[in-house]
Amino acid sequence: MTRFLISAGPTQEPIDDVRFITNASSGAMGFALAKAAAERGHKVTMVVGPVAVMPSLRGVRVVRVRTAGEMARAVECELSTGFDVFISAAAVGDYTPVKAVKGKLSSKGGLVLRLKPTKKITRLAKRKFPRVFVVAFKAEYGVPAGRLVARAFEKLASEGLDLIVANDVMQNRMGAKSTDAYVIGGSGEVVHMPHARKAVVARRLVRVIESCLCRAAF
Repeated sequence: MTRFLISAGPTQEPIDDVRFITNASSGAMGFALAKAAAERGHKVTMVVGPVAVMPSLRGVRVVRVRTAGEMARAVECELSTGFDVFISAAAVGDYTPVKAVKGKLSSKGGLVLRLKPTKKITRLAKRKFPRVFVVAFKAEYGVPAGRLVARAFEKLASEGLDLIVANDVMQNRMGAKSTDAYVIGGSGEVVHMPHARKAVVARRLVRVIESCLCRAAF
């Protein structure tokens, strides 16, 4: 039985006790992947950010987090217990405020935020757990397909990842029920998954991962 760890949803990076930075991710792709992997007989754990709706997934263990830092720590903690595959489908915030303010900032006047970059969870996962098969997602906005694939491959190569899924969120908005994606492997091979429901794309992606794991076993 293959053990899958899948992250999903957005993160919330607090500005003060009532405001935060986030994005429009619904977690739908991550949930579809978890369902597809579980249906194929794999053991699945999810690390999930603050989604509006949490579907019921039979046989799937769920760890809830809020911030990018919490997600990074949860992923590291889970991977340390022994997983075969990590799919980073969460839309983790790229930046977080340097310091969250206690209470509520005044709404009078302007506001200047100092931000710092968050940890790249896929980079952390591959560095600390090199034997785990790491699948990343790469979102771009309004770029030609060739550039989308090239940028995704750059990330895959720089972090030593095993597989990366790229899509254009201008054409495939976050939270939508369907998507179009390109799957890029470590040798530069590209599989285009035409526009389809996320459940369909997820089932295809899980089969691609299974095929990669089978090849690696020989």
